[in-house]
Amino acid sequence: MSDKYVGKEIPQVDSWLKVTGTLKYAFDIFFPGTLYAKLVTSKFPHAKIKNIDVSEALKVKGVIKVATGKDFPYRLGLYISDRDVLAVDKVRWVGHPVAAVVADSLEAAEEGAEKVKVDYEPLEPVLTIERALEKDAPLVHEKLGEYRVFPGFHPVLRTNIANFFELKHGDVEKAFQEDDVVIIEETYRLPQISHITMETQNVLAWWRFDDYVELWTSTQSPFATRFLMADALGLPVNRIIVHAPPAGGGFGLKAGLGWEPLVALLSKFVGRKPVKLVLSRAEQMTSAPVRDGFIAKVKAGFKKDGRFVAYQAEFYLDAGAYADYTINVARTAGYSADGAYEIPNVHVKSYAVYTNKIPTTAMRGFGHPENHWALELTLDRAASVLGIDPVEIRRKNLLKPGESIRATGERGKRGRR
Repeated sequence: MSDKYVGKEIPQVDSWLKVTGTLKYAFDIFFPGTLYAKLVTSKFPHAKIKNIDVSEALKVKGVIKVATGKDFPYRLGLYISDRDVLAVDKVRWVGHPVAAVVADSLEAAEEGAEKVKVDYEPLEPVLTIERALEKDAPLVHEKLGEYRVFPGFHPVLRTNIANFFELKHGDVEKAFQEDDVVIIEETYRLPQISHITMETQNVLAWWRFDDYVELWTSTQSPFATRFLMADALGLPVNRIIVHAPPAGGGFGLKAGLGWEPLVALLSKFVGRKPVKLVLSRAEQMTSAPVRDGFIAKVKAGFKKDGRFVAYQAEFYLDAGAYADYTINVARTAGYSADGAYEIPNVHVKSYAVYTNKIPTTAMRGFGHPENHWALELTLDRAASVLGIDPVEIRRKNLLKPGESIRATGERGKRGRR
């Protein structure tokens, strides 16, 4: 092996710029004449919007315009078009943006946002996965059947299930009934988690007079942003120009389409002037996506010598108000449910579930950490019950070269056991 790089200290290419404070993030970019946007957000988790009065906000010195959902009748969504640019007809979580104020200063935008009056009719909120799955639960999305859905995803109409995935191999029920099988049953839970990036989400957008849309945004996925923007707004892809300065943290939060459509439309709304939206830390915690909450209900069967004979799991991912990446995270968790182990009988069901909570998106691991956490805890529990060393029970069940992964049939290659 070459020693040209191995064992050598190689400076990160942008280290000097970072430590001297001269690296330019999207947060730092402004142009002369840039206007400022501020969100008006819901105080209710679930409510009808009866009226939005912007008259007092428009009297604030420096306020130029106030936009509501009815000004931007576009549908957004990565795998399912379940998202409004701004809330239309009803709000779906505390922090749901219902209006956006554009002004010539941040102070004026903030003052204007405080003066927007919204008349709500509260509805019963759906705050847990369990309630969301009950037959009489209020629907977070009554028009689920009207949304455009990417092939391979399966929302369940007239329910709060944004996506259902199932993987089945062998016969788990028959395996559970075999002689000498010890059954382990557990339920594991994880809450929603915020990404807490050092740089909050922010976008500078300019809808130019030649109908090109130029964006300076803190994103992990400039090309995804470009294609999704073009698709949502009905523009040719080549008319979306995305500048992606170094991001001050992402972790999945900035992997999909964020606030770019809203800020671009605001730019057009105010006469094609550049508009900047920077989320405060409080807004980032209440209005921006988080990692899904997670419930795993598992039933596992082991022979007394520690051999894994059957694994049955139900995964429920709390997608919040909009599913975004989470319907794919749920599918990914289902695909990889049996981990690195040879389990002859597997049956997994995975659900992405709408609730009246903060929308969710990708976060590091993309469904694998939650799923494998549940699986590994189950192995620890089995080791304890069977009196086997936790390392040994894993060695006994690891995939061997040539054995297949259940979800894909891909054969394992030689590796360390």
